[in-house]
Amino acid sequence: MLSSNQLTQMVHKYLGLYNSTDCIQQICKWTVRESTVGGRGIIATEDILCGEVLFVDRPLIFGPRCGNVIRGCTVCSKFEDDGFFKCSLCALLLCSTECQDFHTDDCNIIAGWKKKVDIEEIDEIVMSHALAAIRALSLNQEQKQFMSALAAHTLPQHGGEIIKLKQYFEIPEEIEKDMIFACQALDTNAFQIATPYGKKEMSLRGLYPVAGLMNHSCLPNATYSYNDERQMIVKTSRFIAAGTEIFTCYSGILWGTTTRRSYLFKTKHFWCKCERCADPTENELTESRLSLKLVLCRDILATLAALGLEDSHLCGLLFYHLHATLAERARRHPDLYDGLKSEIESTIERAYRILRGDISAPVDLELRYRYLGPDCEKPQQERFSILSI
Repeated sequence: MLSSNQLTQMVHKYLGLYNSTDCIQQICKWTVRESTVGGRGIIATEDILCGEVLFVDRPLIFGPRCGNVIRGCTVCSKFEDDGFFKCSLCALLLCSTECQDFHTDDCNIIAGWKKKVDIEEIDEIVMSHALAAIRALSLNQEQKQFMSALAAHTLPQHGGEIIKLKQYFEIPEEIEKDMIFACQALDTNAFQIATPYGKKEMSLRGLYPVAGLMNHSCLPNATYSYNDERQMIVKTSRFIAAGTEIFTCYSGILWGTTTRRSYLFKTKHFWCKCERCADPTENELTESRLSLKLVLCRDILATLAALGLEDSHLCGLLFYHLHATLAERARRHPDLYDGLKSEIESTIERAYRILRGDISAPVDLELRYRYLGPDCEKPQQERFSILSI
């Protein structure tokens, strides 16, 4: 295991802040140290003002998110195209000859495995889900060492993409192990890459190794955005004093406490105990905030519909939160139930259709669909009993 100093040096080199001639080329106001919340984290070494850029990270590997059920090009990520075709050598889905020429590295790896079935029988969704882990095989030794320094969940559910991939290929044992570790590292540290505004592209995830060292808080002091080259720009969101840990947020920052904590336990395997999660006033929205959440969900859904993105992952989450808000209003005011019933049912049905099987789906999605969806015939009081769990 690398020491904190060794890892800091590796991070600086990866970010272009260090070389053997000039050592530190740029000012860096943080370092990697042991964290008070567990493991290692990024700690400020001097005061940092709000809005300062902490670092610009780039993904070691990236690929379509495992929750995607949309067919899309594995190079440019477009998911609406009449010209999709499957590569005859590797079975990856492509949309053009330009993308075919660009996918050589991925193709060379996959084409080297012996196929168990014909190309036509290989599920392109399985290929898409495994692609980020496949790309880990192209990393150089330093990059692999950096990835191995990151935390990685080893529970059986992490690495399922490779188990499915083995239905179609004979994969050498060592390569299988490397890809499963990549899946474990991705599930622990990957970030969803924002889709450029107005573009109809598959949702991607990327393993940003420096950002992956940041620990979680539901009151983060750092925020991030992406540029056109899939680089992540991490900035402070408020003043950070020297010696303070720099945190990001692994969940939806606008989610309620129960949803945030359940999501973190389901996907990251810990129960958050941050200041916000310990605040009892966070557990229930006021009527004014409930009304604001309804308006925001509906307005954003209308915008996404106008852009033709009704089936995107973001829409699924918004339908879920619109449903949850409507259901909470009906729970508080039973006399409103008959008027809200149809929309409560239709929104959870839409959310379930888009998000089912997605590891990032809200933990109670299936339970809500079963009790509050259109097929449930239980009486009103019993249907809403799940909201008090």
